[in-house]
Amino acid sequence: WLAKYPLVSIEDPFDQDDWEAYTMFQSAVGGETQVVGDDLLVTNPTRVQKAIDEKACNALLLKVNQIGSVTEAIQAATMSMLAGWGVMVSHRSGETEDVF
Repeated sequence: WLAKYPLVSIEDPFDQDDWEAYTMFQSAVGGETQVVGDDLLVTNPTRVQKAIDEKACNALLLKVNQIGSVTEAIQAATMSMLAGWGVMVSHRSGETEDVF
């Protein structure tokens, strides 16, 4: 099916806690397709590390307000980039809890 209808990018193809399905899908299509974790990762460095370890996706949708602090958002983005992932910043994110 993907040979006839190639995917360039797909976001959250499975339930946010279905790590096994993400890993299997990433293994099957991740070489050609960007598999973006949004609900799976929630810009959480702990979940990003798990996804890196399990090879569950290859891109992060960065939402600063999802994790709550700029510091954690930067950590999640940096981890993702070091793993060779794509990082997209959401334009719909709200404020953070950080005080400057």
